[in-house]
Amino acid sequence: MKRKPYRFFLYLLLEFLHIIVIILPYNIVVFLGGFLGDLAYYVLSKYRKITLENLNGAFTAEKSEKEIEEIAKGVFRNLGKTGAECLSLHKFGGKALKRIMNEEDFQPLFDILSKGKGVIAIGSHSGNWEMTSVCAAAFGLDVTIIGRRIYYPPYNKFLVSIREDKGVKTLYRDDKNILRKSLAVLKANKVLGIVPDQDVDSVDGVFVNFFGKPAYTPTGPVIMAMLSGAPLLPTFTVREKGKLRLLIDEPIYFEGSGDRKKDIRDYTQKWSDVVEKYIRRYPSMWVWMHRRWKTKPDKDI
Repeated sequence: MKRKPYRFFLYLLLEFLHIIVIILPYNIVVFLGGFLGDLAYYVLSKYRKITLENLNGAFTAEKSEKEIEEIAKGVFRNLGKTGAECLSLHKFGGKALKRIMNEEDFQPLFDILSKGKGVIAIGSHSGNWEMTSVCAAAFGLDVTIIGRRIYYPPYNKFLVSIREDKGVKTLYRDDKNILRKSLAVLKANKVLGIVPDQDVDSVDGVFVNFFGKPAYTPTGPVIMAMLSGAPLLPTFTVREKGKLRLLIDEPIYFEGSGDRKKDIRDYTQKWSDVVEKYIRRYPSMWVWMHRRWKTKPDKDI
C-alpha cells in the first residue's frame, strides 16, 4: 500500500485530541464534538455535497430543500459528537456508561440469548455505533464485532484498543477465516455485531431495494443465520434527550424455501427494509456522506 505521510500527522492530532477529551467532562466533550461537526458541514464541501445529493435522492418530493439542509447539518453534528465520544471512551467505567445508555434497551438481546443460538446484531452507522457495543459489554453481554481493518496500523491499533479496553472483541472482515470464527461466536451463544449498511464491493453481496434504488448489500449476515440458526436482530442507535438510545426491532429467523439464492436475497431485503424504516424515522442519525449507491447492478433489481 502506498504510504501517505499526512496520516502520521493526522494520527498525532488524534492523540492530542484524545488527551484533551480525556480531561474534559462528558457533557462538554459532546458539546464540543457537536460544534466541530457543525463547523465540518461548512468546511468539508466534498462530503457536504455527497450528503445533500444522497438525501435529495432518498427523499425526492418528500422533504423541502430547507428540511434536507437541516437534516444534513444534523448528520455532521451527530458525527462530531460520535467522534468526540469515541476519543473519550477510555475514561468511562460501567457506572458512567449506564448514564449514557439505558440498560433496559439491551434486554431483547438477553432474551434471545436465552434460547442458546447466539444472536447476529445488525447494527447501523447511526447514533454512536461504537458506544453501543461498548455499553452492551458493560451491561454483561459478550460482544464480538466484525469490522473493517484500517490500513494505517496506528489508527487501527487505537480503535481496537478502545474496544478491547471495554471488553469488545474484533474480527476483521478480510480475515480468510472470518466465517468460521463468526460461527464459533454464535455457537458459543454470544453476540456477533455487524454493521452491514454500506456499499462494500470487496465482500459478497446482492442488490436490494434501498430508498427505491438498487443498493449493493453484504450477504454475510444472512449466510451466518442460515448456517447457525441464530436470528438476525436489526438495531438502530439514536440520540434522545441527551442520551443514546438503542432501538431494537423484531428478530428475523431464517426459514429456508429451498432456493438458496432467492433466500439470501429475500432475507437481505428483509433486514434492509428495517434499516430503511429507522433511517426514515431518524434521518439525521445516519451517515449520508457515504456513497451508498456507488456500485451499480448490471440490470435493475
